[in-house]
Amino acid sequence: MIDVYLEQAVSACRQVTQEPLVAAWVVGSLATGDFSAARSDIDLVIVAQEGLPQETKEGLARALDHRVLACPAHGLDLIIYRKGALVGIPRTPKYEFSISTGVEWEADVSFGGPYPGGLIDLATSRQTGRAVQGPHPRELVGPIPDRWIVEELLASLHWHLGKVHDPFHDPFGGNAVLNACRALHYLVTGTFVSKSVGAEWFLRTQSVPVVAETLECRLRQSAVRLDHTEVVSFLRQAIAEFEAGTA
Repeated sequence: MIDVYLEQAVSACRQVTQEPLVAAWVVGSLATGDFSAARSDIDLVIVAQEGLPQETKEGLARALDHRVLACPAHGLDLIIYRKGALVGIPRTPKYEFSISTGVEWEADVSFGGPYPGGLIDLATSRQTGRAVQGPHPRELVGPIPDRWIVEELLASLHWHLGKVHDPFHDPFGGNAVLNACRALHYLVTGTFVSKSVGAEWFLRTQSVPVVAETLECRLRQSAVRLDHTEVVSFLRQAIAEFEAGTA
């Protein structure tokens, strides 16, 4: 079912843009083996040869909306880059189009520009992305300085501090905890892993109840609202470890 949907989504992009796509990559949990249709989004990166006109972007928004092309997972997060934007990547990469759509929310569409989170997305694509069409991410995405990646991961931890129990981004608090574990794993090892693997790795080194609870909930696919104070405390601990590790 997932593979059929991926083919349909890529085909919809191809039909709307009316040109061959350079590549399509699955990233995130679907690429790292940590996917659950009930809780996970399908993260899809599309690489186009050229920039997209506004009319094409509006067509993509209509074609990929969950109400038109039903997503068999929690939702779809799709982003399109121009091929030339992936060579000599700047600190803040530029994208052409993005859409986040699912049964539980209205489609969130952006028509391109600088993407502060793009550096981490492209770095994880290089390491863990899986090609659905075209070349592997490492063949198209240029090298990214490790210092930039670490600084962006630290910035993401600060972002999570303000999003704990946010109804859209992190209603239960677990996303912050798992992403903090994954960030710490990169800080120590220089490699990206799935959320579950990051939490398991962390618990082998430290015993933190909120991390253990978050991992148990993820593995059991249960939704439990974590204690806000405990989540924030763990995020602050992670931030402190990052700051100590980069001093």
